[in-house]
Amino acid sequence: MPWRNWSVIIILVLANYVVFSIIGTLLFPVVPPAPATHVARPTFTPGAQSLQRVEPLTYEFLTPSPTVTATSKPVTPSPTAKTTVIPTSTTTPPATP
Repeated sequence: MPWRNWSVIIILVLANYVVFSIIGTLLFPVVPPAPATHVARPTFTPGAQSLQRVEPLTYEFLTPSPTVTATSKPVTPSPTAKTTVIPTSTTTPPATP
């Protein structure tokens, strides 16, 4: 295919792109964006009361100082009399088939 035919094809493709883009903007117009609904304003405005200074938070509540607490007295096992079991001789009955 000679170069002249390729140049005609390229021109037709570009013209096709321009024509279809114009038709697309006419059929599907671009909707302008909606106005902004968020306005950069502070969400809290103090009233007539004056603000109070707050001290920084300490972490003593996480690691409280050790305090004396009531604990139950540990139970110590009392010595009991040992019972000795003396085995007696018994005969086992023979197994019956």
